[in-house]
This record gives sequence, C-alpha cells and structure tokens, in this order.
Amino acid sequence: MRLGERRGWIIRDYVMLLALVSVSIWFARDAWLDMFNRAMVNPEHGQALFAPPIAAYLFWLRRSRLQFLRFRPSLGGTLVIAGSIFLLYLGSERNLLSLWHLAAVLLLVGCVITMTGFEVVRQFAPVIICLFFLVPTPGSVRMLLAAPLQDLATAGAISVLDLTNVDAVHDGVVMQIGYPPKNVVIGEAYNGMRIIFGLFLVVYGFAFSAPYRIETRLLLLASCPVIALLCNVIRMIPTSLVYGHGSHEFADAFHWYSGFIMLPMALLMVIGLINLLNWLDVPTMKWRLVPQ
Repeated sequence: MRLGERRGWIIRDYVMLLALVSVSIWFARDAWLDMFNRAMVNPEHGQALFAPPIAAYLFWLRRSRLQFLRFRPSLGGTLVIAGSIFLLYLGSERNLLSLWHLAAVLLLVGCVITMTGFEVVRQFAPVIICLFFLVPTPGSVRMLLAAPLQDLATAGAISVLDLTNVDAVHDGVVMQIGYPPKNVVIGEAYNGMRIIFGLFLVVYGFAFSAPYRIETRLLLLASCPVIALLCNVIRMIPTSLVYGHGSHEFADAFHWYSGFIMLPMALLMVIGLINLLNWLDVPTMKWRLVPQ
C-alpha cells in the first residue's frame, strides 16, 4: 500500500478496511461500551440509539456516491488516528468523558480516511456527522439548557390552563392544580431535554434525506428547540390535569405513555413547516420542477 496510490478496490482492500475498523473499535472498546450503556440506561442520552439507523439511512440514500471513492491511502487519515489515540488517553486520564467518547468515534472515522482519503468526508459528510450523535450529551450542556426549557414549558402550560379557567399556579419546582390544589412536582421529565437532542437528530436526518437548500436545512435545525418546547407544553397540559385530578399511579402511567407520541408529533410539525414554506412559495429545494 503506497501513499497517494489511487485505484479501484480489490478484495484485499476491503479486508484491510474491515480489519482497521475492527481494531479501532476493539482499541476503544471501553468508550464504546460506556456510550452504549449510557444510551440504554439514561433517557437523557437516548438520541444515541437513533444515530446508527439514521446514519445507515443517509448512507443508503447516498450509496451511488460510492463510485467516487477510490482506494487512496492517506497520511491525513493516519494523523487523525494518532490524534484520536492521544485524545482517547487524555480523556481517560483526566476523566473528560465527552472527549473520551468523541475520540472513539473520531478514531473510527480516521481509519476510513486512511484508506479512502478525505473524499469520503466530502461525499458522506452528513453520515459521518450523524455518527457523532453517539457521543452522550455533556452534563454541563444539559444543565445549561434544562432550566430555561423547564421554565418556558411550565409558563406556557400555565398560560393555556388559565385561558381554559383551570386553577394553576407555579411555585418553584411545584405546580398547583385544581381546587383544593394538588401539587405536581416539575422534574427533569418536564424540561424537554429527553426529546430535544433526539428531535434534533431526527430533524437532521429529515433535512439531509432530500435535496433541500442549505437555508432550509438551517431553518429546520434551528426550529428544533421551539418545536421541542411546543411538544412539551402540549404534553404538560393533559399530564398536569391528570396529576391534579386523578390518582398518582394513573398519572404516572399517562405521563410515561404520552412520551411515545412526542417524536411523531414533532416530526409532523417539521413536515408542516415545510408545507407552510411551500404554500408561501418559499423555495425549499435546490431545484424546482417546471410545470409543463
């Protein structure tokens, strides 16, 4: 294998690529296992479960671009591997979990670049970016976003309840519903963090599944916090009423099962936003069909 060599792929090249990828996963196996365990146990990191199927879907849509990938050993890929190994040890030694997880994904990408050059990044950038959603969200980022989202969602829900003549008062981390008032504790389930990153990933897959204009894609991604907030408010209203007027066991069950409709509801809002732009005759695609 010579650096700079460029030719078609043969069986030996595929075997070598598979071996490199396998070794990279084995080398960073502790980080991969930790990412998997966090995604399975903690709902806050649930977006990692969506990343592989969405990445596979985006890759399938772009499979025709494989013809542009040639066997091209790259020194740049070797440098990416070396940097990833350094970051892997740095994250492990200093207990920087986000850096540790990020390095594991970067090491995998570096192995592919070593065999194909950076052409794989140009042709499959949306797929590669999707893989980085496997990295659990840092706790500092979650804490930074959780409080404002929780306050906004609670204020929105109380405003709607007031309009329908339902007694509702927000007192710190407690919402009082009905008369006589019953306390509803506002916890992590009400701050929207369990949906916002999963929603962002789903919208990301939606935005790059069709030839949308870059402006449309940025608008869709920027709308994620607003859509997540709207979905959370819609969920909070009936959930608060159930907690305020029903049994605690039934309310817990209602709250749990209502979470399953959040992502479908959010995706319908995204589709509605695209339809609204089309209705306003705002160009959303890179090209438009000319009517005959």
